[in-house]
Amino acid sequence: MDWPTRLRRWLTGRPTTWTARLSEAHHDEDQGWRPLATAGRDPAPADHQRQIAEATLAYQTNPLAFRIVELLTDFVLGPGLTLSSPDPAAARFLQSFWTHPLNDLPARQFSLVTELSVAGELFLSLHTNPYDRMTYLRPIPAQFIDTVETSPEDLEDERRFHQNGPEQTDRWWLASEMRHYAINRLVGMVRGQSDLAPILPWLRRYRDWLTDRVRINRYKGAFLWEVELKGADRRTILQRQTELSAPPPPGSLIVHNENEVWRAIQPAIDAPAVEADGRALRLLIAAGAGLPLHYLGEPEGANRATAAEMHLPALRRLARRQQYVGTMFADLARTALQRAGFPPQTPVTVHVGDLAAPDSERTARALSLLVPALAQATAQGWLTAAEAQAVIQQTLSR
Repeated sequence: MDWPTRLRRWLTGRPTTWTARLSEAHHDEDQGWRPLATAGRDPAPADHQRQIAEATLAYQTNPLAFRIVELLTDFVLGPGLTLSSPDPAAARFLQSFWTHPLNDLPARQFSLVTELSVAGELFLSLHTNPYDRMTYLRPIPAQFIDTVETSPEDLEDERRFHQNGPEQTDRWWLASEMRHYAINRLVGMVRGQSDLAPILPWLRRYRDWLTDRVRINRYKGAFLWEVELKGADRRTILQRQTELSAPPPPGSLIVHNENEVWRAIQPAIDAPAVEADGRALRLLIAAGAGLPLHYLGEPEGANRATAAEMHLPALRRLARRQQYVGTMFADLARTALQRAGFPPQTPVTVHVGDLAAPDSERTARALSLLVPALAQATAQGWLTAAEAQAVIQQTLSR
């Protein structure tokens, strides 16, 4: 081989080796460091953490925000979901996993779904006992996770999570050690968004509006006494002021001569009726929360028919959330089963209550009109008995 050929091969081969070595050094050097911003369409980590903090504060201090989140949790879980499996051994393990004192999921499921709604995402660390292969769940507040590292080619392939905190809690969690569930995220986003995020500004404005109304109503009825002393010098005025340091209580008797004049002065506060303004703010908050206004305790202007019509869109949204929550707990159950040595394809069934209680009166009224029509259609040969039965079953399932 002549020297130009050897030189060309050496030149073309060396950069690849250098690149590999630089990449390895860069990887080692990056341990413990975090990117300044996330990929895709996510907000900056600082903005995301600030939003979670604001949503958490609103849930803790704002009655309307608290009620919205609690309504979502109550509708999605109802009396609480349960798990089962057609495999008897898997079913027994799931029962132990679900009711284990260190998991206590019959009670803890409500706080987990509440956290999912407030923060927009849920991070659950997985800890498996090496002796009985039981898995325990420990939630970590989403506000403490500042980085979700994904595959460069696939944002949905999450590799590890960084927990930001004091030295003893500042650590990376591998995807095998933690599960991440997120709601309200668009395509290309890694982090979730709180259910309260779109309405946080309006919750603040409604709170400020209510505070102003309370202040106005308080000072509208306030008054002070002006006491005029005719012909009195400064010494007499100061002496009388000391005597009247405590104002007379309402309904008391005031006795004075013609040299003393008492007048009650009340502030002239112009406070017209502003009920429409408050209702407009509440409507906007309810629309942003995806709930009808009568869910928030305001039936004014809504009768039974309009309330039923407004009920349907909310139920559709709640059904989607219920489906996601069911998938989330099924995934946790399959992970626990797999860690205990069960096959990955072990079936798991999630049982959750109905979102809306059936309206027996409406169903009975519909059947009283439907059954004679179906009987006539079957007699005429327009429908088979099986088709008529399917229609009735469909009506009962609504």
